[in-house]
Amino acid sequence: MGKSHFPIDLAILNAIRQLVEPGSTIVELGSGNGTNRLTKEFTVYSIEDNSNWIGYCEDSNYIHAPLVKLDYLEEIVEWYDPDIIKENLPENYDLILIDGPAGKKGRSGFLANLDLFNLNIPIVIDDTLREHECNVARETAFLLNRPMYMFWNFSIITPEILNKEQIARIQKVALEILDGEDEPYLSSYFSSAKEKVTKNFIRLEEVIKEEQEKKLEYSRLKASQRKLESIENSFSLKLGRIITSPITILLKLIRRN
Repeated sequence: MGKSHFPIDLAILNAIRQLVEPGSTIVELGSGNGTNRLTKEFTVYSIEDNSNWIGYCEDSNYIHAPLVKLDYLEEIVEWYDPDIIKENLPENYDLILIDGPAGKKGRSGFLANLDLFNLNIPIVIDDTLREHECNVARETAFLLNRPMYMFWNFSIITPEILNKEQIARIQKVALEILDGEDEPYLSSYFSSAKEKVTKNFIRLEEVIKEEQEKKLEYSRLKASQRKLESIENSFSLKLGRIITSPITILLKLIRRN
């Protein structure tokens, strides 16, 4: 990270917060200025080819994997040395962030080496406003039979379906970042920098609030259910049933007569 127009912007950091718990372990492909942000909240393993970036963030666990030439679909791409990655990846991790290697075509090396990684976790791919990164995201989602959520400058591939609140929170911050981008930059990637539909932050906030209220109501119902189960299983209720059972039987006999 840190070699593109925006090192891990707040939208990606916010997305990661929606996908995994604080303190989770992240494997990032490509390290840079954004690694400092990640390590404040997560355990990070940074796969990096450029020796100048190794150790840049003292709290990250660096894996120095120089680029090697790989054959992917009859095309030569330069990607991290797979043997080094295989030897140094942590046994357990919770999310993959793809933001490297630098360059226009090298990231397809990830597709050629999917078997190196745990694929039952969320994958965040940065810079998918660019054609190459977008194709990597689409191909990954296709190969894994997973849903892909595309935001204006990054994409998310998940083993589980995201809920409405997660999507609304991610989109809200992504649009806030988009508001700060300049027109020439956006025009270099999109047919027009002029939006056709006004950003509806109010609706996104409403969705977040609605989903929070649903969660709260569900928690209340579960608490009520547990209370009823506790009463049903209480000693005093059982004792009361034992004491009143003869009377209940007697009343039934009287009704029959």
